[in-house]
Amino acid sequence: MSLGAVRGSNAFACTSARAIHRLASRTGVAFRGASAPTVPRGPPLSARSSRRTAALSRRSLAATSPWVLTIFAASSASMASASAAYPKPIVVNPPEGGKATAVCIFLHGLGDTGHGWADVAQQMPFEGVKWIFPTAPTIPVTLNGGMAMTGWYDINDLSIERIVDDREMTLASAAYVASLVDDAIAQGVPAERIIVGGFSQGGVVALTVMLRSPVKLGGCAALSTYLALRDDYPAALGPHALDTPLFLAHGTADQVLRYEYGQLTASKLDTMGMKNVDFRTYPGMGHSACQEEFQHLASFISSRLEQK
Repeated sequence: MSLGAVRGSNAFACTSARAIHRLASRTGVAFRGASAPTVPRGPPLSARSSRRTAALSRRSLAATSPWVLTIFAASSASMASASAAYPKPIVVNPPEGGKATAVCIFLHGLGDTGHGWADVAQQMPFEGVKWIFPTAPTIPVTLNGGMAMTGWYDINDLSIERIVDDREMTLASAAYVASLVDDAIAQGVPAERIIVGGFSQGGVVALTVMLRSPVKLGGCAALSTYLALRDDYPAALGPHALDTPLFLAHGTADQVLRYEYGQLTASKLDTMGMKNVDFRTYPGMGHSACQEEFQHLASFISSRLEQK
């Protein structure tokens, strides 16, 4: 596994999803269909991104305890119950209209919503690609004194040593995202043209879904996150996990989920024999995103879709 190093004095400035078209263009990513919106010159930080970044820097996610692959085979009744707890996701259809031939599912972090990342789709109008931005249910969060906020599962502490796993909510969230994958397949999208991803707590769930999926997904993007359920692996790996491409990214100045989380995740995946992990490290980046990271993410998604 390679450990990428990003350099440049402006590489660590937080950026909004609205800047992603310009960033992707620098990597040669081709956008098709509808014309991309005009991106104004100047600092690429929008008001929305400012709020999102400030909130995310104060929030975190928890490691979770093991669960079994049969969660993806939950009964229709239990799946209906789980889905009812989750708000309707934000769906952005292909820019040119018509039937989707690929799907990107991206999960937000603790305290955010699908709206917080939905503008990514406007700046990455890949031909035939439908974006889905789920929103987590509102739950009491122990770390925040029991205050209710959106979360894919509860968390009590930020440290690796003191985290107490929330098995029930982690399983429910993973099953919910797996059901979105199943829905896309039922609508005619090949599994290998479905990418799951997420930031922070959302990245934990996305990574869990990919590793345990009974079908071979097109890829996974896990940003500022780490591997939960780690004691279950490699026994819990799905049949295609070791061959599924993974984009793993972390900042060295992350004070919410320390860079150590990313390193431990990369090491564990390497030990398990994952063959296609691209671990990118961003010196000086906190628990947020930066221009270089979005640039690499756009290239990763483009490469996965163009190969199919």
